[in-house]
Amino acid sequence: MDNDGGGKKKQQQQRTTLLFVVVSSSSEKRHDAKMRCDHLLSRPPPPVPRLCALAVLSSSVHRRGRRSGARDVRARPPRRRRRLGDSMMRGKRTARHERTTTTRESRVVTPSLPKGVESDVVVESFDASKASSSLHNEDLSPVIRSKRTFSTFDTASLWVGLVVCVPAWTLVSSLMALGNISAFMALSLVFVANLFVVWPIVLQASPGIKYGIPFVVHARSSFGVRGANVAGLSRGLIASVWFGIQTVVGAKCLKSLAVDLGVSSSLVPYLDGLCYGIFWLAQAYVVWNDIESIKTIEKLAAPILLFLTLILFTFTCASSGGIVKSVLTAFSANSSVMSGSSGSSFSWKTFFQAATASASFWATMICNASDFSRFSKSDTSFKKASFAMPLAMVVFAFASIVVTSSTAQISNTNSNLITDPMVVTSLLSVHFNWGKIASVLAAVGILTATLSTNIAANILAPANAIQNLAPSRLSFRTSAILSMILGTLCLPWKLTGDASSYILVWLTGYGAFLAPILGIMLCDYFLIRNKTLMLEDLYSTDTNGAYFFTNGVNYKAMLAFAIGIFANLPGFLHAVRILPSSMLPACLAMAYDCAWFVGVFFGGVAHFVLYTFF
Repeated sequence: MDNDGGGKKKQQQQRTTLLFVVVSSSSEKRHDAKMRCDHLLSRPPPPVPRLCALAVLSSSVHRRGRRSGARDVRARPPRRRRRLGDSMMRGKRTARHERTTTTRESRVVTPSLPKGVESDVVVESFDASKASSSLHNEDLSPVIRSKRTFSTFDTASLWVGLVVCVPAWTLVSSLMALGNISAFMALSLVFVANLFVVWPIVLQASPGIKYGIPFVVHARSSFGVRGANVAGLSRGLIASVWFGIQTVVGAKCLKSLAVDLGVSSSLVPYLDGLCYGIFWLAQAYVVWNDIESIKTIEKLAAPILLFLTLILFTFTCASSGGIVKSVLTAFSANSSVMSGSSGSSFSWKTFFQAATASASFWATMICNASDFSRFSKSDTSFKKASFAMPLAMVVFAFASIVVTSSTAQISNTNSNLITDPMVVTSLLSVHFNWGKIASVLAAVGILTATLSTNIAANILAPANAIQNLAPSRLSFRTSAILSMILGTLCLPWKLTGDASSYILVWLTGYGAFLAPILGIMLCDYFLIRNKTLMLEDLYSTDTNGAYFFTNGVNYKAMLAFAIGIFANLPGFLHAVRILPSSMLPACLAMAYDCAWFVGVFFGGVAHFVLYTFF
């Protein structure tokens, strides 16, 4: 009797426990749940402990409350719950890219944002063992959080080093010469255009900060793992030409210094080539010592350049009647332009040409912003440092306008549009009989500016593009040397002969060529993929990968790229004097005046339409 009473009591306790577990089910289903409990308890003991059976049953009843009747649920294991990390990595992906597995090689740390990633969240780890050797090497691998070394000061120094250079000096004076606009208008255009440029730079830098990937790897998400070579080589070719232009500037500076120091006249005919080779080798030495040497050069160059600019500004102003008088004189020149008097050629066409040239000046850096942001410690740090660029640009432009104007007054020249800072130094040296000291200081400043700008802006991008062709065979060092050789073969000294060629042909032309790439990548990353990339697939040649598309090429992005280029092609052919003015429609001529903005718009819109509707 005791045993029977104990058995019934035990069964009653089990029934009570089970009913307590399923109490969350709807009240009208509790009767069915009780019947199932009775059925289970009346059966012989299962081979596993009854508590396990009860747990399985309670889980089944809780998930399938509407199902009724006796049923053995032990054969159906509980469904695996999707992990939070899986849903975060998947995000809002289109049905075409939906996958059944998740990326375990990359882990983005975010505790509470399954639909997006916080701006400061970066990649913590990456397993390169499953990456394809044809798409991956150590230099193209994501830079994880623990390996990022660029602070806010480092990035700001980078921007200052890029701003203070001879082409930036030439840009301001060329803008004044192009449309006979005033110094105040030229300075205003430079400031507004560079302030606007910060926005696309920050946007394009976002995937580099979040995933630690360079520009050529980011381009794989929109152009395909193979098609990204088109975007990378396009950007790399422009940078290689810029490298050649900057190296020519450095070579001229060395030649001027050598002549002032008394080099034998018999060597003068060979000085151009010799100085070019010396400066080329100096840059190769810095590049061969990896990214840390580049960061060191930028940190040292920024304060030196600012100090030398300040000295030159202060001296020229003091020698021409004081700072206030010099500034007023510089900005009162060409004042008739502002009033629209006769003889002024200023027009809105000139305004848009100048704005486009200012934006195109940074077109290369906008495209490959992730090449630098991948080393930044956080998104906030990079954004703060990026605003150093427009501030440094307007300060440098202001100094260049005042210095050139003051130098013209001191040396009694007829023009204050001196486009070469070496000419400024030479005029001052002759007037004040400075001798060799002025030549040495000028050479140090210009060589430091050219070296810092060339290495940061015109070597990293083409090097990454070239090694992306065969990552298993080409290292960053080898690719950088190849890009430097390519820059020399482009004969860059023929591109900066006059202001018209510099503004309309070179700056506007390459800006129009790179703008569609930027529009496509921004549209793809922010509008189509909602800032979510499958990091593993960026390094995979699997035909089922999210970015393999058709044989590794996204032909829709290629078509959008072509549409963006053709929108500005007639205007470019007119600028290089291939297409006569009579054959160029007015709307296309106006489009080329805003070539960079037109290219970004048409490239991005075309990519979005093709991706959405075709």
